[in-house]
Amino acid sequence: MKNLTLLSQIHLARFGRPAGKDIHHSVDPETGHVYVAYSIGPSEGVLIRISDLQSPFPEITELAAFPPENDVNVDRWGQVVGVKFLVDIQAICVIFSHGDVVLFHNEPTESRDTLEIVGSVDSGISCMAWSPDEELIVMVTGEGSILEMTKDFDVIAENPIDVEETGEDVSVDVGWGKKETQFHGTEGKQAAQRKIDTSAFTYSPDDDDKHRLSWRGDGTYFCCSSKDKRLGRRVIRVYNREAILQSTSESVDMLEHGLSWRPSGNLIASSQRLPHRHDIVFFERNGLRHGEFTLREPNDTIVKEMGWNCDSTVLAVWLQRSNGSCIQLWTMNNYKWYLKQELLYNGEGSAVASFQWDAEAALALHVVTESGSYQRSQYCWDTYINETLSPENLGTAAVVDGANLMVTPFRVMNVPPPMAAFTLTMPYAIQHVSFSTLHHGDDMAILLADQRVAFYEMADKTTRPLPEPKLLGVIEMAEVPSAVIRQIAWVQPDTLIGLRYDSDIATDSIVVVKLAFEKGSKAPKIESRTDVPLEGLYQRLYFNQNYGDILLQQADGSLTSLEIEEDKEPRIGKWMDVHRLPEGCLWMGTTRIGTGNVEYREKAVIGLARNNRLYVNDRLISSETTSFCLHNHFLVFTTATHSVRFLPLETSFFEFKIVDNSMLPYDESIRRVERGSKIVLALPYSVNLVLQMPRGNLETVAPRAMVLSVTRDALDRRDFKTAFVTCRKYRIDLNILYDHNPKAFMENVAEFVNQIKEVDYLNLFLSFLRNEDVTQTLYPLSGSGSTMKQLQQPSQAFARSKGGKGASKGAYRAAVPPEMAEKVNQICDAVRKELKTLDRNTYINSVLTTYVRKSPPDLESALLLLAELKDQDQALAEDALKFTIFLADVNRLFDVALGMYDFTLVLMVAQWSQKDPREYLPFLNELRTLEKYYQRFKIDDHLKKYQTALENLSQAGEKYFEDCIAYIKQHNLFKFALKIFASNPTKHKAILFIYGDSLSVSGDHAQAGVAYVMAGNKEKALEAYNEAGLWREAVVLAQQLKYEPSAIAYLARGLAEQLKSSKRYAEAGVLLAEYSKDSEEAVSVLLEGRLWNEAIRTAYLYNRQDLMATHVNPGIADGHHDLMESVREMQEQFDKQMKRLKEVRDLKIEKALAEAAEDMVPDDALDNVDMMSDTTSMASGFSRYTAANSVLSKSSVSSRSSQLKKRQDKKRARGKKGSAYEEEYLINSLRKLMLRVDSTKPDVHALLQCLAASMSLERAKVLQQEFGKLLQDIDQHMHIIFVPPTEEYMAKKKAAEDAKNERKKLIKQIQTNAHLMSRHDEAVAQAQIAQLEEIAEQEIADIYGEPPIMSKENWDVDLI
Repeated sequence: MKNLTLLSQIHLARFGRPAGKDIHHSVDPETGHVYVAYSIGPSEGVLIRISDLQSPFPEITELAAFPPENDVNVDRWGQVVGVKFLVDIQAICVIFSHGDVVLFHNEPTESRDTLEIVGSVDSGISCMAWSPDEELIVMVTGEGSILEMTKDFDVIAENPIDVEETGEDVSVDVGWGKKETQFHGTEGKQAAQRKIDTSAFTYSPDDDDKHRLSWRGDGTYFCCSSKDKRLGRRVIRVYNREAILQSTSESVDMLEHGLSWRPSGNLIASSQRLPHRHDIVFFERNGLRHGEFTLREPNDTIVKEMGWNCDSTVLAVWLQRSNGSCIQLWTMNNYKWYLKQELLYNGEGSAVASFQWDAEAALALHVVTESGSYQRSQYCWDTYINETLSPENLGTAAVVDGANLMVTPFRVMNVPPPMAAFTLTMPYAIQHVSFSTLHHGDDMAILLADQRVAFYEMADKTTRPLPEPKLLGVIEMAEVPSAVIRQIAWVQPDTLIGLRYDSDIATDSIVVVKLAFEKGSKAPKIESRTDVPLEGLYQRLYFNQNYGDILLQQADGSLTSLEIEEDKEPRIGKWMDVHRLPEGCLWMGTTRIGTGNVEYREKAVIGLARNNRLYVNDRLISSETTSFCLHNHFLVFTTATHSVRFLPLETSFFEFKIVDNSMLPYDESIRRVERGSKIVLALPYSVNLVLQMPRGNLETVAPRAMVLSVTRDALDRRDFKTAFVTCRKYRIDLNILYDHNPKAFMENVAEFVNQIKEVDYLNLFLSFLRNEDVTQTLYPLSGSGSTMKQLQQPSQAFARSKGGKGASKGAYRAAVPPEMAEKVNQICDAVRKELKTLDRNTYINSVLTTYVRKSPPDLESALLLLAELKDQDQALAEDALKFTIFLADVNRLFDVALGMYDFTLVLMVAQWSQKDPREYLPFLNELRTLEKYYQRFKIDDHLKKYQTALENLSQAGEKYFEDCIAYIKQHNLFKFALKIFASNPTKHKAILFIYGDSLSVSGDHAQAGVAYVMAGNKEKALEAYNEAGLWREAVVLAQQLKYEPSAIAYLARGLAEQLKSSKRYAEAGVLLAEYSKDSEEAVSVLLEGRLWNEAIRTAYLYNRQDLMATHVNPGIADGHHDLMESVREMQEQFDKQMKRLKEVRDLKIEKALAEAAEDMVPDDALDNVDMMSDTTSMASGFSRYTAANSVLSKSSVSSRSSQLKKRQDKKRARGKKGSAYEEEYLINSLRKLMLRVDSTKPDVHALLQCLAASMSLERAKVLQQEFGKLLQDIDQHMHIIFVPPTEEYMAKKKAAEDAKNERKKLIKQIQTNAHLMSRHDEAVAQAQIAQLEEIAEQEIADIYGEPPIMSKENWDVDLI
C-alpha cells in the first residue's frame, strides 16, 4: 500500500553550454556536491561543481576545461565517457573516449597539480564503472576488451569480451529438471515441445551499439552488456572481481543496451524489444532469465537507461518518447510491478541527458538534461489513506500504479494486493492524492503528472456492493511551466491548495484555488487562485481532516502553519508553541492530547524521522519506530522489535510516553506482530488494524487496546448489545460490562436486558460474573493511573482465580475489596427482578442462572422455583432442571433438596442426575419411617449441618436428651446447645457441666471453673481454679465450702509454689503470710524476688524483728553482691564490644580507601584482556531442556530460598569475627545490653534505698557509682553506635527488597502462564530470576537503626 511522494525538487535552469548528449555527473555523498562533466565540442569538455543544493540558489563553479591550456594534442581527448567522484582521495575521475583518464583533485598539494592525467588507453574507452568500494575500475576499451585496474590505475587484467566460453559457473545438465518437464501455465504441453531457434535472434532496432557495465552492490561481481557480432545478438556476461568470466546470459531476442545490477545482488535488469510490447527483463547471476514486466508505452518508445536505487527498492527507467523523455519509477510488491512516479521532460531542450540515484539518500534522484540544467528530486514512501475520525469513514486507502489508482475501502472489505476493490483510470500518471472532508473524508483529489487535478466523489455508502467512486471533473492547476505542483491538499469543500516549486525564482510557494461545483453534474471549476509565497524550501504539506490543521515542514523540521478563513487572505504563521521538530520528519500528523473536551486539549504534532525516531512535539517517544497512524483514541506505531504499541491520547501530555507494563498479565498497550509489519491504517471507531507484511500481503488484526476502546465507547453511550457482541467475539471478560461504570449499569439493567434479549447471551453474561473489578486487574484504563495502581498491587494482578464453573479458565482474580464483595449478588438480583416482569417461561433458564450464580449459590430458591414450575408445566420443568444440573453440581443440588425435607423434589433431582437408585433409594426409604424431628435430625446430620441437626434432635422428645449430650460432645456444640436449652435450667446445668469437663480436658481451666460454678459444682470449680493458678477465686471457694484452716493453709502453700514458679513473688508472699500464717517463708519468698522493702514490711507487720538479722540483712547483702556482679559483667561486655566495633569500622574505612586508590591506578596488564570468555553465555545448551523445570517448579524454588535464608540467619546469629555480619551482630548485641541495663534500674533503686535505710552507705555508694558509670558510658557512645543510614545503604537495601519482590512476582507469573511459554521464553525467564536472586540474596548487614528507648525515671538516691 506504499506510494512515492515527491518531497522536494531543486531545479537549476542552466549550468553550462553543452553541445551534445555526452553529459555525465557524479555526487559527493559526504557534502552533497554534484560534479558534471560534459562535452562542448568534438574534443572539448568542461567539469563543473554544483554546491549548496539545500539553498534556493545553488552555487555553480567551473573546475576545469579540457583539453588544458598547455596541452598541444588538442584533438586527442574526444567526448566525455564517464565521471566519478572518489571519496578516499577527494578527486574527480573523468574518462574520455579517446582513452585519457584524468583526475581533478579538490585538495592539491605541492607534489601534485590540481589536474592530473594518470594514463591513457590507446584504443580508446567506450564506458567505465568504478566498484562500490572504489578499489577497482573496469573499462571497456575500443578493441572490445575488459580492462580492470586498481584505484591507483595499475592493470589487473585485460580480457576480450566476445569469447566462446560461457564462464566458470555455467550450468551443468545432469538429465533432470529440464525445461520440457516444467510447468508452462496456460500455454499447456505444447510449450514443452516447441523448439526455439536462437539463431534467428537479433539486435533491437533501438540499440545504441554501446557497451554497458554495472557492479553488484557488494563489489564481488560486475556484468557487461555488449553486442556479440559472432552470435548476432546482445549478450550479458558476468565477471568476478578478478575480471574472470563467470557466466553468460541465456539467449534473448532483441535484448537492449540498458543494464543495471540490483545492489542487493539477486537481479540484473535490462530491456527487451518485442514486436507488440516493450519489457523490462531480469537475469540471475548465472545468466538465467528471472521474470519481467511490461512497460505501458507505445511501440515507438525507446528505453535509454535504467538504474536501481541504493536500497534496491526502486528501479528508474529512462524512456525516450516521440514528444519528449521521461523517467519512470517502478517498484515491486507482492510479485507485481507498480509504476509509482513519472517525471516528464517534454519542453524544448529539456530531454534527459543522464540520471543517477544518490549513493546514500535512497530516494534522491539526480537528473541532468541536454539543455544543461540540473534537477534533484527527493521522494519518500507514503500511504494515501482517509484519516477522518468518523464511524462513517470507509477506511479508504489508495495505491498508485501509473495512471491507475487502486482504491480499497477497508471498513467494507479487505482486498489483498495486487488486487483492489476499485481501479480508477486517469488520463495521465498520478503524482499525489489527497482526501477531502466531504462524505466523511472519502472524496479524493488526484494530482496528475501533467499538473491537472481529478476529483472523485464517494457519495453512496449504503448500497451493496459498494459503487465505484464517481468522477466529478478535472481542472488545470498549471499556470506557468516553471512552477510545478508536487503535493496537494483538499482542505475545504471549495478550497484546494498545492505546494509547488518555481524554478525561475528557485523557491517554494503555496497556491490556494477556490472551487465551484455545478449543481447538477458537480463538475468543478476554478473561481480564483491565490499565491502565498514561502521563505525557503519545504518538503511536506500536511492537512488534518479532523481539526483543519494545515502545516508545512522544512527539511530541518521547522513548521509553518497556513490559515485559510472565509473572505480573508491566507496567512502564514507559527503553529502553537511548537515551531519545529527536533529533526526533519518525513511522516507527520497532528492530534490533540489530554482529557476533557477536544478544544481544551493540547495540540501535538507527531513526527517520524528516517532514523526511526518518533517525536511528539519536541519529545522523543521511541527510537525504533517503523510506522505510525492516529486512531481516535490512540497513537499507534510499530517498532523494530516486531510489536505494535498503543499510546492513549486521553491522558495528560506529561504522561504521554511509553510505560513498561511487562509485569501485568494483560498489557493492552503492546501487541506482537510479524517481523517487518507496517501499519496501513487503524480504522477509527473500529477494532481493526490493517498491517502490511514485507512481502506485500495484508493482515487485519483486532488488538486488545482497540477492542477495549470500542467496548468502552459502546458502554458510554449505553449500547450494551454492541459491547456484549464485541466482548464475546474477541474474548474479552464480560465483567467489564458492569465494572466499566457500575452505577450506570445498575440504573440501566432494564435496557441491558432489552438489548441483549437472547437467553443464551444473558446466561453467558451471568455465568462469567465474579466479585472482581476487571478494570483494575485485567483491563486498567491506560493513562488514568490505573496501570500504576495495578503495578503497585501485584497480588491483584497475579492471584489465580479458583472459582467454579462461572470463572473463566486462566482468569486472574484480585483480593475482593469490600465494595465488590456483593457485586455478583447485586447483578443477579437486579437482572432477576427485570426478567420476572417479562415472560417467565421464556427466561426461566436465565432466572435459574441468577440463583445459581449468587455467592453463595441460592440453590434452595432455584429448587423452589422448579417445584412450582413442575405443577404448571412438567416438560418445561424438566428442561429447566437439566439446565440447573448443568450449572451446579448435581450432588450439591441433591443435598439442598434433601435439606428442604421435600422428598418429591429430591426424587426429581435424583432422576435427572447420574446417581444410581441403589445408592439413594434405601436411604430415602429409611428416612420415611422415622419421626418428623428425628427424621430431620438424620437428614441434617447426613448433610453435616450439625447445629440444625442438634436443634431438630432437641425437639424430638425427652427420650433423646442423652443422644443430645453425646451429639454435643461429638461435634463440640456446647455454646449452641446452651442457647437451645437456656429455657430448661436442669438441662442447661447438665450441659454446663459437660462443657466444664471439655474445657478442663483442653487445658482452659479458668473457663472450666466458671462453667462449674454456673453448673453449681463448686468442688470441681475449686479444682479448676487451683489448676489455673487463680488463687483469689480458689481461696474464696474454699471458704464457701467451709474448709478447715489447715486445709486452707495447705491449699495456700500449693498455690504459692505455682506463683513462685511464675515469678509472682509478691502474690506468693501474700498467700504464705495471710492464709498459711508462715511469715518467715513469706519473707524468704519476697527476698528471693528482690522485694526488700516488702520483706521488711512483712517482718515488722507480723512482729518478727528477728527475721531482720536472720533473713533480711543477709538477703540484702546477697542482692548487693549479685547486682554488683551483674553491673560489672555488663560494663565489661560493653567495653569489649565497643572496642571491637570501632576496630571493625576502622578496617572498613581503610578497605574502602585502598579500593579507591587501586581504582585510580591504571593496570596496563589488563588492557588487552577479553573479559568475556568464549564459553560465556546467558544459558547453556542444556538450559532449553532444564529451564522449564528450574523456573516452574515451585517447591524447588521455595526450598532453595528457605535453605539460603536459614544459612544467612545462622551467620547473622553467630556474628563470626571478620564476617560481613559482624558489625550488625555487635550493634544488635549492644542494643540488647542497653535494654538489659535499663531493666535493671528498678532493682538498683530499691536496693539503694534499703542499703541507705540500713546505713550500709559504702556498699550503696559503690553500687551507685559503678552503675552510674555504666549508664554514662552508654549515653556517651549512643551516637557512635547508632549512626543514621547512608543513601548508598538505603538504595542497596531497597534494590535488594525490590529484586526480592520482583522475583516473587515473576515466578508466580511464570507458574501461571507455564502452558503458554516457549522454551526460549522459559530460558529467558530463568536468566532473569537468576539475576534477581543475585541482587536479592547479596549480603547486606543491617548496621543502621534507631537506638533503644531508655527510661528517664530516677534510679539513684541523692543522700548516698
